[in-house]
Amino acid sequence: MFKKSSRVLLVTLLLFVLAGSTYAFAAQNVVGDSFAGDGEGKIGFYNVKSIQYTLADNPVNVGSVSFVLDQLASEVQISFDDTAFFDCSLSAGVWTCTVDSEVSVLKAEKLRVIAVQ
Repeated sequence: MFKKSSRVLLVTLLLFVLAGSTYAFAAQNVVGDSFAGDGEGKIGFYNVKSIQYTLADNPVNVGSVSFVLDQLASEVQISFDDTAFFDCSLSAGVWTCTVDSEVSVLKAEKLRVIAVQ
């Protein structure tokens, strides 16, 4: 009987040694400082002012849209139907978006402006 209990003791000690070495190895996996993370903050909104539509060469379609935002943005896009989006560029405080596909004036019932700070 003494031999059986010594085997159990030996296996138990071996498991403790393995568990301790695994813990020590995992504790050495250190990640350096970074700016990645999660947080919270207030989500604001932009006020879109002075909207002007310019007709395309074919006066049935919208050619471009220009407007002013009340705050700075780094990237802006517009959409009339939430499926096609058009990039905008900033010049002298005015965002201008070229509509490079046929968007009928009659079907342009809404203008969605998406801006990123």
